[in-house]
Amino acid sequence: MTTQFQNVNEPHILSHGSQEETIEQTIERIKAKIQKAGDKPHVTVERQLQIVDELAGFPFGCFLLQNRGLDGYWADYMVYYYPSKGRMTGLDPQGRPFTEFEKLAFDKFPLVLATQQRFVHFGQVIHKHVKDGSILASLPCGLMRDLLSLDFTGVENFRLVGIDIDPKALEDAKQLAEELGLSDNVGFFKTDAWNLPFQDRFTLLTSNGLNVYEHDDVKVTELYRQFFKVLAPGGVLVTSFSTPPPVLDPNSEWDMTRIDQEALLLQKIVFYDVLDAKWQCFRTSKTTLSQLQTVGFCEIEFIYDDAHIFPTVVAHKPDKI
Repeated sequence: MTTQFQNVNEPHILSHGSQEETIEQTIERIKAKIQKAGDKPHVTVERQLQIVDELAGFPFGCFLLQNRGLDGYWADYMVYYYPSKGRMTGLDPQGRPFTEFEKLAFDKFPLVLATQQRFVHFGQVIHKHVKDGSILASLPCGLMRDLLSLDFTGVENFRLVGIDIDPKALEDAKQLAEELGLSDNVGFFKTDAWNLPFQDRFTLLTSNGLNVYEHDDVKVTELYRQFFKVLAPGGVLVTSFSTPPPVLDPNSEWDMTRIDQEALLLQKIVFYDVLDAKWQCFRTSKTTLSQLQTVGFCEIEFIYDDAHIFPTVVAHKPDKI
């Protein structure tokens, strides 16, 4: 496969978008919104304004302020770069020291820690399916590190497919494939996850970061139907979802004994009060199980992070349908 990517259709990016205002304008707008809303029972206006300034003090924070979601680069930065390199060196890829607030978010925020554990769980599952003749796909692929970082020693005739609607993510993934010497085994497609142009093709499909941006359960079930369609008989889906917090669900699956309560409160203030993050689409394990079963998946396994915030799901397409 070549590393050129094909344009299949023109979909809409859920997690982020083009900038229509400068960072200064974004900060001014957010601060005005905070001041208009006034003090809240759990946080003052003054503290929220301080948090805006702290977020504006580092590149990741600026991206969150302007997008309220993550793109491929910053998702990779959070789940791969910081845990594997940044936490040890204290420096970002450009040699800039992390701010104290930045380190706190990456080291303590429960959702961030769960997301980092999710990345590890994905890797452990996917590694079991690396074999001769495999066709492994990632959607949305982002930088595609979930596949490109695998050990292919001794494996022949394998193919990797990156699917995303963000052209920058595809270019970044293509560059990473070149750096890792995998260009000859990789192909890319720019297409909508809800309208995939494949049928019975992949032996394994990974998907993280779509359902957490989509509120409509019907649309998420249709997304899983698309995943089922593109997998070959006997193929495996590795995906994830975000479970509702106790404030939204009295029967929340969250294990509060494994969560730093101060960090949880600060996370709530940052992600929900200040940013109004786009990834607030939660589903229970029961709902996710039902959705996957509805479209035909079987042998469904849940792998939980320590706090049960961001589970990994492994589901199989039957050998015969």
